[in-house]
Amino acid sequence: MGWLRNLFIKSDSTDSRKKNLNKEDQRYTIRLNSNSDRLGFIKENCEIIAESYRQIEESKIEYQAVTSYLTDIQKIDMIPKSQRVILEDAARNIINLNKERNHIRNRKYDITDIQYRLFERYEMQIPKELTVIKDAENYQEDIENDIKRLEDEKLSFLDEEDEIINKQSFLKGIAITTSIVITVLFIIFAVLTTTTGSNMTLPFLLTILMGMGSALYIFMEARKNSHDIQMVRIKLNKVIMLTNKVAIKSVNNRNYLDYTYSKYMVDDYEQLKNRWEQYVKLKDENRRFQSNSKLLEFYNDILIKELKKYNVADSEIWIYQPTAILDDREMVEVRHRLNVRRQKLRERIKVNQDQKEEATKAIISLVKAYPESEPEAIRILKNYRIQQEVIL
Repeated sequence: MGWLRNLFIKSDSTDSRKKNLNKEDQRYTIRLNSNSDRLGFIKENCEIIAESYRQIEESKIEYQAVTSYLTDIQKIDMIPKSQRVILEDAARNIINLNKERNHIRNRKYDITDIQYRLFERYEMQIPKELTVIKDAENYQEDIENDIKRLEDEKLSFLDEEDEIINKQSFLKGIAITTSIVITVLFIIFAVLTTTTGSNMTLPFLLTILMGMGSALYIFMEARKNSHDIQMVRIKLNKVIMLTNKVAIKSVNNRNYLDYTYSKYMVDDYEQLKNRWEQYVKLKDENRRFQSNSKLLEFYNDILIKELKKYNVADSEIWIYQPTAILDDREMVEVRHRLNVRRQKLRERIKVNQDQKEEATKAIISLVKAYPESEPEAIRILKNYRIQQEVIL
């Protein structure tokens, strides 16, 4: 434990120690009069030292990796042109296969995963059912047209029935009117015969003939209307029966369509056809993607194997940047990025080194000012696993 004590300069009194502190020491010991404040100050700086040391070590490891990458670039650049054929061919195939993979992945489809699994399950059935569904939709359209036509006929027969009934009412009115007119004429003729003694035989006969003619017309028209209304009602009943039969067919056909739509999670034939075509394309693309993956793995292995021949340390990373192997400009860009990274790592190491040194100076200055805090400082340093060489 004496190593830390040897770093501190002691004097006889606290007052004289504080007077001899330079400006830097005063900066570190300001408002640290209580023991808890001093312990907190030491802990904070120990945390800074430990974190800075960790950052420095990580940066050094990363720096070595970046340097290794740059060395690998030099090794690749030094490969003779005559010996790069296999390497460049592998890189070219990796680029093309990755483009194909990205194209496959970027395709947009409306079909959901659930529908894809559903179509996969009924793959042998759907092509046949598509034809049946199309026919069923056409049949449904024909049925609805028939129902509309039958409804129009039904309304036409109902209108015709109402018209015949109106004719019958009109004939009834004519019959009543004719009866009243004839009765009035008989009364007039009778009064004239009684009062004047005139011979009203001819008017009587003419009136009787008119009544008989009217009665015959009314009878014939009424009979015709009765026959017509019977025929209309027969036709109306026939139309109603046909409508009921067609409606039953419509319900059955609609139930089949609704069940099929629900089964395949679509709204109509066109949507089912569209999703089926997407399924076929997607399945083909999945097969191509699997084949692509095998080929990509094959050429990745070739590229790694070729790079290892020339002692490239991290050959696997080049499967993610094969363009640089083919394009000198891309390789220059990669080298530039690595140099920038290495410069930033140097700066990071420098910043953390400065922070570590500042924190170390802060602890040393505190213990110089307050020697009684030295045992606690040593204990805290030990807890943070800060070794002597870190402080020194």
